[in-house]
Amino acid sequence: MSIGSLNWHKLENKTKTKAYLLTHPMWFFSWTSLPLFFKHKILLKQRNIELILLNNSKREHLFAKIMGFKSFFINQNINVCEHQFRIKPAEKKYDAIYIAAAKQYKRIHLAKLIKRLYIVTYFWPDIRDKNGKWDLHKFEPAIKHADFNNERIDATEINKKLNESKCGLALSKKEGAMLAVMEYLYAGLPVVSTNSIGGRDLYLHPDYSIIVKDNPLAVLNGVNNIISRNINPDIIREKTLEIVEQGRKKFFNLCKELSSDNNEFPDYEQFKSKLWGSPIGLESNRII
Repeated sequence: MSIGSLNWHKLENKTKTKAYLLTHPMWFFSWTSLPLFFKHKILLKQRNIELILLNNSKREHLFAKIMGFKSFFINQNINVCEHQFRIKPAEKKYDAIYIAAAKQYKRIHLAKLIKRLYIVTYFWPDIRDKNGKWDLHKFEPAIKHADFNNERIDATEINKKLNESKCGLALSKKEGAMLAVMEYLYAGLPVVSTNSIGGRDLYLHPDYSIIVKDNPLAVLNGVNNIISRNINPDIIREKTLEIVEQGRKKFFNLCKELSSDNNEFPDYEQFKSKLWGSPIGLESNRII
């Protein structure tokens, strides 16, 4: 059971004869989220399991607490794999890249004035051309000049496209913490973002990001501005990892506190290596 989460962790505390289920709500946690989470909270309680929400923003964390949930402000982007997304030498073919599902809330049209643009996308539902390939131009005619993947690509290919780009875009108004932001930052890309709610702003340090109004001209100007600053990609990655480390330690301390025997609980480095140390990150730690 994931309850719409990126991942969940189940801890047992034999001393208290209780188990805990820790989950990140992937989408912005608000009034619309409540029925589903209340339902699962009740079902889990019947099995002596306490549901704990790990919310992506302070706003969501406070809302969850007011609604009677046990909640901690621990952003899900601590789980994005820094080993899959790295800085690699490559020719810069694109001024900007946007990793975005072909959905209206992603507001891909706001990138229409960027001439050298790449969109990493996926479709739900599919929109395909006569050859059976994804057709992003049909979905959003405003970016007919942009290159995009016409079938699903893996992390290695995404990392290649990131390193061929000068900055990353984040143009939605509301969603979850936006995993793609971390992929940009781990690859050393500065970010141009619109104002948003959902948690991605936690990682957007002013040294390597810019927040712009939600119109195409403002996005274009933001891209030109951030590119002109010629920011060292190693600094972007290093500062991002510093913020992630803080979140991971907070998650570790929570798990240790909930555990039945702190003396047997692994130290932080062991915990970190087990959970996030694999070359494919949490994909190696799936819990069914």
